Amino acid sequence: MKKLLPFLLLLSSLYGFDYDAKFYVGAGGGAQNESITNKGYEDFSNSPSYASLKFGYGDIRAYAIEFVLNYIDNKSNLFSKNDGARYGADIMFLKSFNFTKLLYPYLQAGFGAGEMKTERELENKVAYSSYNLGGGVFFPLSEHIDLEAAYEYRYTSYESIDLVSEKLRLQSHINQFYFGANYRF
Repeated sequence: MKKLLPFLLLLSSLYGFDYDAKFYVGAGGGAQNESITNKGYEDFSNSPSYASLKFGYGDIRAYAIEFVLNYIDNKSNLFSKNDGARYGADIMFLKSFNFTKLLYPYLQAGFGAGEMKTERELENKVAYSSYNLGGGVFFPLSEHIDLEAAYEYRYTSYESIDLVSEKLRLQSHINQFYFGANYRF
């Protein structure tokens, strides 16, 4: 309930302003660095590449909301001997700043969830959720096409793993760098 009210207020603000709001589709990818902070896993680090497909509504000069689908080419051995790919979805809220027509910097915040394939005896996937903060820049090339460069920090919490002697619940800190292109309708 606490998350529903800010979501509805932000969504209603998209319709309340007299901006040139448009639907847009974007694709891109980048690299990330993940580190685990739990006891016994301080030295764990993972640096996979990832790709994203985003669907958004908003103005490049003001506010936007995005639904983002992620594929992360995970290559770790944290939950099993060969952890597989991660698939996730995020909802992101953006606030852009109209400084110049050559670039539009923005701040973003949101949350996401997904799952990672594993090779365990009783489970073949592990679910996760994340809280995301970041910023970036839109570089408009034309009225309909723009390039995007961004940095995003993700606090990720994984599903509990049942070990013989205890339940293990891991959290990680992820730094992502994203480069992509958007087409605005």
